[in-house]
Amino acid sequence: VRVECQRFTGALLDPTAEAGYVQFNTDGSPTDVGRLERDACNDLRRYLRGDKTSPTLQEVIAVQVLAHESFHLAGIRSEAETECAAIQRIDDVASTLGATAEQARTMAERYYDEVYPRMPDAYRSSECTDKGELDASPDNPEWP
Repeated sequence: VRVECQRFTGALLDPTAEAGYVQFNTDGSPTDVGRLERDACNDLRRYLRGDKTSPTLQEVIAVQVLAHESFHLAGIRSEAETECAAIQRIDDVASTLGATAEQARTMAERYYDEVYPRMPDAYRSSECTDKGELDASPDNPEWP
């Protein structure tokens, strides 16, 4: 699978407000390409080039969008389940992109505290909590 960034022309013609997208086939399986919209890609590039000590909120969101679309590519269709899974792995994604463990943990906590509560209902679940039904590691007290 791969993730592609939207091109300039595509951004001009894109009427949606989605920061990322994975298309699913009629049989329910995901295609092998995820797309990030242009602004999200630019924010991700800034994060990659930065020192990771104080990412902007837009950079935090861009890392989360990358994590989110990765879970769609893995086959999760539900937006709430995908978002919750991605929240629990955003620190892994940030680490892969060059953050220290502490910087990555701070990013995960910041997203969960500042962004997740404002997401549309379709992206949130009351089970996306420590020891909730969507907790991928219920024995681990660290959340997200």
